[in-house]
Amino acid sequence: MKNVLITREKGQFEEVKSIFEKEGFNTIPFPTIKFEKLPLDNFDEKNYDYLIFTSKNAVKFFLEDIEVDKSKPVIAVGSKTANYLKKEGFKNIEIPDAFSGEGLKDYIDKNLDRFKGKKFGLIRALEGSQVLLNQSGKDYFVQLLPIYKTTYNIPDNTEEIEKLFLKKEIYAVVFSSPSTFYGFLNVFGVEKSKKFLEDVLVCTIGTTTSKALEDKGFKVNIVPQIFTFEEIVKLLKEKQP
Repeated sequence: MKNVLITREKGQFEEVKSIFEKEGFNTIPFPTIKFEKLPLDNFDEKNYDYLIFTSKNAVKFFLEDIEVDKSKPVIAVGSKTANYLKKEGFKNIEIPDAFSGEGLKDYIDKNLDRFKGKKFGLIRALEGSQVLLNQSGKDYFVQLLPIYKTTYNIPDNTEEIEKLFLKKEIYAVVFSSPSTFYGFLNVFGVEKSKKFLEDVLVCTIGTTTSKALEDKGFKVNIVPQIFTFEEIVKLLKEKQP
């Protein structure tokens, strides 16, 4: 089986492992980031007309500390986030077509007749796109509610992975966020990273992530139109001889 490196946070590896392995790929965890939960002090749901969750992780951390009326309207970035919200009992969920900060802004702008003057609580990592926040105060109001932050991680298997790169035994590397890519650079440095990635299929989930790589001079081979791991696998299958 061909080796595919998954750079997302350690606790998120198992949920994507089966997606790749049932299609004949061997997934290797290489978590270049880790998450640190942040306190959400003085949160009052009455201050917001809508809550926005940008990831399943944001939902999980939020619900660990906060009790909220689950009939409250929420916007979920991505089908995985929406499904997790449904599982947790939320009833009124909207999903933008594009699973990104830009897609979220476009969705609100296209539905401005409903959203004008509304207040949104943006529940996500401390780091992230500023697109929606930059729009705040014009036709609607957005307050960032950071529920966790992302920091770099040196994976335990770094030496083993370096050997696999040198032996040309890595088929593809999947970056699921700009942070996972920057974490990769933190592990290997820019020059060594370029050397390692030049002979593998570089996959990104989303245009924001692909832009982060391209801005640093790295090539990207695969960017699915639908930002999911399932779509990454389909495109990897198509690349195989």
